[in-house]
Amino acid sequence: MTTNMASGEAHGGGNVLENFKDNLDIVITQIKDGETERETDDDFEAKQSEYWTKVGSVFKSLSHEATKLSLAFSSPPLPDQKTCKSLVEMCERATLGLVSLFYSLPKSQGLCLRKSLKLAVLSVLQDLQNLVHILHNNGAGSPEQLQSTGIVWQDTDRFSKLPKDNKEAVLGLMKTASELVKDALSEMQDAVENGPANDMAEVFGIEMDEPSNEDTWTETDKTLLGPCLGLLKTTRSLLKKSRESVSKWGSCHSAEHVSQLDDCADFIGRLSPAVDEFAASLYPPMRYSTVQENAKDLYNLQRTILIFLQKCHMCNEDDQKWVEFLMTANQHNWENIKQITDTIPDPVT
Repeated sequence: MTTNMASGEAHGGGNVLENFKDNLDIVITQIKDGETERETDDDFEAKQSEYWTKVGSVFKSLSHEATKLSLAFSSPPLPDQKTCKSLVEMCERATLGLVSLFYSLPKSQGLCLRKSLKLAVLSVLQDLQNLVHILHNNGAGSPEQLQSTGIVWQDTDRFSKLPKDNKEAVLGLMKTASELVKDALSEMQDAVENGPANDMAEVFGIEMDEPSNEDTWTETDKTLLGPCLGLLKTTRSLLKKSRESVSKWGSCHSAEHVSQLDDCADFIGRLSPAVDEFAASLYPPMRYSTVQENAKDLYNLQRTILIFLQKCHMCNEDDQKWVEFLMTANQHNWENIKQITDTIPDPVT
């Protein structure tokens, strides 16, 4: 068996790197498991700007120390154990600083905001762990080392785009959900215009034989598609209008408002999967009982969201008009779907 003399194991710093990787694993597991934050800081609002400045500084520091560690292993001679230990200790210091700041963000600032920072911290720590693993096992200056170092840079550079309050965090989630729903609706409309078989061929980039009966909609299917598309369009409008309202009126100035933003994020997070389930059931061969079940789930969720919006701080008196309009559209589409699916049996398979 040959020995890779350029690896971290061969030069004496292997144990240092391996211990660091194991310590990172412990920290990552603790964060994933949802270790509670420190006691709520009543003065956090006054320190908010200072807090995010510190977080940004630690992200940069972690990137800098990871770069120094990687450069030390970029070409022979590789660092001895003492030098390696010094480099790792600097990385550990930056890591602990970042983790400490994450736990210093009170949940009272918003669960959605905290989740956003949690995901960013986890991503950076996992990238750093991967880099350390590569330094320990691969040759100096390997393509994997260069790539993993670049990924650490990319993740730490994303700090500037992170939301700094719960309103920003919720708006980011709503934007993502809006794009997913728009894509689902667009794909379904294309399938209606061009045929579902052609639509799936385009998605997967393949050539298909002439469509069978199971690949096309029946006349009854086509009748049902109208209100089904209407329900999806209601979802699209709901996301668009609610996002506009959160942008205009959303506030983080009280615990109640922060909590309402989190409730909004929870509802929106459930909306995209419900749309996916519903849209998937519309492709032939349709099972009308499944379409009705998924449509009912989407209808009920949208009704719940609209009732919530009526009572929360994100909607003013003028917004009640579009809320009522979408409530009516949601009800109308669901009743039409139910009426059609109640009167026709599932096709025999």
